[in-house]
Amino acid sequence: MSQVLQQTTTNELYLRLSDCTMRVGRGSRGRPALEVYSGYRLFHVAVAGNTLGPSLLRGALRSRRGELPWALAWGVIPEGQEPPHVQLRRPGFALPVPATVFGDHFWVSTVPGHYRSISVETVDGTEAVVERLNRMRAGRR
Repeated sequence: MSQVLQQTTTNELYLRLSDCTMRVGRGSRGRPALEVYSGYRLFHVAVAGNTLGPSLLRGALRSRRGELPWALAWGVIPEGQEPPHVQLRRPGFALPVPATVFGDHFWVSTVPGHYRSISVETVDGTEAVVERLNRMRAGRR
């Protein structure tokens, strides 16, 4: 792991920059689910194998104003594929960042710095997503 990711147990990953924790659990029909917590508050769940909507990129956040800058993104690895290519962007600059595999079905990327958007693409190029990073909401604990 890195200085920004700390695997605390087999099913839990602490993200130091954002003070978020990710846990792998079970969703409906026993499918793997990624739970994302801000402090102690659950604010997102991504379920692998969900056909209701896009899953390559499930969440993309950046720090609140006045905090040390960071960016965080997560998603579901498509069945039978490698982790996606991830780039964080700001005007005039794009930074390729590693997609760390977590819980066999999910990926997470986090880095320090000011970024506005993210680009995620499958290794084979069949799916690509570009989105703005949302600001983390107030009240983590």
